[in-house]
Amino acid sequence: MPAKEKVEINIAKMKVMRFNAVSEEKIMVNGEELEDVDSFVYLGAKVSAAGGADHDITSRLGKARAVFGKLTGVWKSNILNKSTKSRIFKSNVIALLLYRCESWRMTEGDEAKLDTFQQKCLRRLLKIYWPMDVSSEEVRRRANTETISELVRKRGWTWIGHVLHMDNSCLPRVALTWAPEGKCKRGRPKEMWRRSVEKEQMAIGFNSWVEAGLAAVNRVSWRSTICGPILHTGKRH
Repeated sequence: MPAKEKVEINIAKMKVMRFNAVSEEKIMVNGEELEDVDSFVYLGAKVSAAGGADHDITSRLGKARAVFGKLTGVWKSNILNKSTKSRIFKSNVIALLLYRCESWRMTEGDEAKLDTFQQKCLRRLLKIYWPMDVSSEEVRRRANTETISELVRKRGWTWIGHVLHMDNSCLPRVALTWAPEGKCKRGRPKEMWRRSVEKEQMAIGFNSWVEAGLAAVNRVSWRSTICGPILHTGKRH
């Protein structure tokens, strides 16, 4: 049998994040103490102990603003037409902003931040200034785009379609339909990604994950279904 390869670990890059930890005892590896953190970046996404996507959204917005600022010369150009500028905006700024957005659990505040950022960028790109009486809907029509919050939901459901094609034993499929044991604490439950997705599921017309899974078998039909409007089904918190 071939010898097992030795795995080397970079201890300096290892971090510890605790959730409801009973013990606060330091973790040691090869005599070195691992650093305790409240958040860390994994594959470009920011993971925090508080949960949710607030930190990740804020981080992505900061990066998108920086890129938009670096392309000021493009937005001011009189040579490029509006259609070209809009395509550059989508491929460089929006693509960066929405990286790994499929698992974002968004509140109304998060949606407002994303959509406001988009409006500010589009108005600058299209040279629509504050004295001009142009609605947000008209701005998006001229740019041939949707709101960021709608794009996030549609990307999320595109990813869910891939998950529903997986075997029932695959971890993403298990996590999507798994029902935890035990009882919730008293009081109003927190809005979680799965709860918000299940509300959207009902709005789309799927009464259960089994029904959604059957619909996902036909990829063409699934794409046409999720590319329609995914309605709000109540307030997000």
